[in-house]
Parts: sequence; structure tokens; C-alpha cells
Amino acid sequence: MEAAVKKIYISPSDQTANRYAVGDTNEAIQCRAIAKALERALIRCGFAVLVGLEDSMSQRVNRSNAWEADLHLCVHTNAHDGTVRGTRLFCYDLEGEGYRACRAVMDALAPITPGESDSISVLHFYEVTQAKAPTVYLEVAFHDNPEEAAWIIGHTEQIAEAVCLGVCRHYGAAYIQQTEKFYRVQGGAFRLRENACKLLEELKAAGYADAFVTGGGE
Repeated sequence: MEAAVKKIYISPSDQTANRYAVGDTNEAIQCRAIAKALERALIRCGFAVLVGLEDSMSQRVNRSNAWEADLHLCVHTNAHDGTVRGTRLFCYDLEGEGYRACRAVMDALAPITPGESDSISVLHFYEVTQAKAPTVYLEVAFHDNPEEAAWIIGHTEQIAEAVCLGVCRHYGAAYIQQTEKFYRVQGGAFRLRENACKLLEELKAAGYADAFVTGGGE
């Protein structure tokens, strides 16, 4: 009998107040971009995927549980004092499937991240305790550290592909490499920040929601 398709529920951060140290962006924008890229990667590799983008935390958990997800995967970036680096993963305990999934994701993600203090720990956040599926709670690098913030912004696809690779390894699924290339476009360069912000608003009004301002020694 053919094995059932594994179902992955992705819950990206909605924390718009968590500003990045560079890039005039925030945790919600960047984590939603990672979640969308991860969705594409997981579907390409044969998984079924649901992404919670606008729901409350309780609604996300309820939807994940009702769908009977096999894995509940939270996507966040971290903050502390502007100097700490590294990727952190959290799970319900250090013995169950959640830990094993975290271990697989960490083994794929840690080699490409700039920080060195990577770890997997127990953390009983709401989604970790209330989701019926094993949970991987991912904090990709520190967005209040300028170096890591810039790295997160510039490596959306790479982060998503590494997490996908880890999920594939956890379930013994074949990882199908991405063949489509993605390119970033610079909209302009300005001496005055207000001119850059003016163009940013024009781009967002035109539908480029992920546009941002960077540079100027920020």
C-alpha cells in the first residue's frame, strides 16, 4: 500500500512590531516570505501543506489539529540584545518526534547560517503545547543583530530549502532540488532616505509588498 502523504502545517510569525536591525522590515514580513518559499519547496517534494498567514494563534492550532497535520512548523526569527547570533529550535521534549524533526532541520539549516551558537531546547509556548502534531518551533538567527538580519533578508529561498531538506530527511522522503532561479531587483539608490521611502511606497502601492529600504549605514 502506498504511504499516505505527510501533512505539514506552517505557522509563520505575525509579529510586525519586531523590527529588523537593517532593511526597514520586520519579523512578520520576513517569516511569511520564508513560509511561502517553504510551502513551494515542500509541495515540490511531495508533501501536503497548509500555511497560516492571517489567523490568530488559537485559530492556527485549531486548523492544524482539525487537518490532522503530521508536523506543526513555526517560523520565527530571534532577538536579544543585538549581539547574540545563532539559530534556535524548540520542541515539547527531548525524546519525542518533535525533537527528532528539530534535529533533522537543524542539521540541514545550521551549516548555512552565519551564527555559531545553535541549539535545540524544550520550550512550552502555546503552539508547542496545544498542537496535536509534533512541533518544530524555529527561530532562524537574530534579527536585531545587523549581520544576521541582513543574512535572513538575503537568504529567504536558502532558508526554506534547508528546512525542507531537513523535513525530507526526517520522513525519509526524497529531496527534489529547486531548478527555478530567483533574482532580486534593486529599485534605485538615493542620497536622501525620504526619496528612497517615496519609491518604496510607490512600489508597495503597485503590489510589490516585499519591497524594503536598506543601506545608509543602518
